[in-house]
Amino acid sequence: MDPITVLVLVAVLYLLIYFIAQAVGIDRLKERGIEAGTPFFLMVKTARLNDFLTRLGQRFPRAFFSAGVVVAFGGMIAGFWLFGQNLVWFFFRPEQAGGVVPIVPGVTISGLQLVYMAVGLAITLLTHEFAHGLAAACDGIPIKSSGLVFFLVLFGGFVETDDEVFEKSSSPQQRMRVLAAGSFSNLIWGGFVFLLLLNFGALMSIGFVPPGGAYIYDIAADTPASHTLQVGDVIVGLNDTTIENWADVGRFMYSAPAGASLTVHTLRGSFNITLAASPANASRGYIGIYGADYWTPRPGWEWVPGGPMFVFHLGRTLSWVFLILISVALLNLLPIPALDGDRLLLDALRMATDNEQVVRALQWAARTAAVLIIVLNVLLSFLMGKGIA
Repeated sequence: MDPITVLVLVAVLYLLIYFIAQAVGIDRLKERGIEAGTPFFLMVKTARLNDFLTRLGQRFPRAFFSAGVVVAFGGMIAGFWLFGQNLVWFFFRPEQAGGVVPIVPGVTISGLQLVYMAVGLAITLLTHEFAHGLAAACDGIPIKSSGLVFFLVLFGGFVETDDEVFEKSSSPQQRMRVLAAGSFSNLIWGGFVFLLLLNFGALMSIGFVPPGGAYIYDIAADTPASHTLQVGDVIVGLNDTTIENWADVGRFMYSAPAGASLTVHTLRGSFNITLAASPANASRGYIGIYGADYWTPRPGWEWVPGGPMFVFHLGRTLSWVFLILISVALLNLLPIPALDGDRLLLDALRMATDNEQVVRALQWAARTAAVLIIVLNVLLSFLMGKGIA
């Protein structure tokens, strides 16, 4: 099922929920913790989740969330350094600068990447928001509401603490533990996902045979491959070169010139094609295929959905989960209004000095620097054509 069809089905489901909510009564549903009065948006609040987070948070040692404050300030420094370094690279090493662009479904991201991103964002929001709730419960700050939120293909969680207690009754140390908890949790989970990626091949070999070729999952129209090869073909050789994975295809094609004759050996047979000129470099050859490592399920693992593509999709999903966990954690720790890092720095400065004028001056200096770094990164990314890879 292609991504467009999935989006249409999801939109129809949202509209169905919306019309049912209108028929049942928006206010009646709100009394039960369900907000469905806006098309393509659904929020579910539940007191059971409040109780669960409260009980679990009270079991955490306070030292854990105190350590999160230390890590958070380290993350703030790292955020300034990484985004600042990337900004410098735009001027002196533009080829090394990464794209810093807002995620806008259908505009800056689409297709399968949108699915990978949705999973990564959901995991990031759930771990981030629920960590705030756990930290609040650990310090005795009541959780006012919590639940799940859905918007088109995006979903996540939310936790709302009692503002009266958080703002007026809690100490700066308590507030800092709560504020730091979200990004602290994201960094911890990011580290866990990073370990999975480091050992990805070994973990996949439990249920799959290690790569034995390059699996073609898409072919560009009107290209040399479109007249000969098929989606589902597995390339095991190019001319006299053995192909064991998709990276081998890239290495071979790097030195293959446009117009050269190429024999493609697949599990279906061998085919001769003439390479076209690459859109990126007219002197290099171009086949017009998109592929991945060919992992075949071991006996007893045929039930895994996607077959040879399961490992590819799982690997891409984990990569996106890691990217979003770390990116959101570091961005959120910058002292930008509306982000946790802004209030975190403010409480820290007020603990360091009673001079409110000095606090405000330092706060605004940090805010200005952070906003300029992010805005300039985004603007230069668009101007130089750097987007989401």
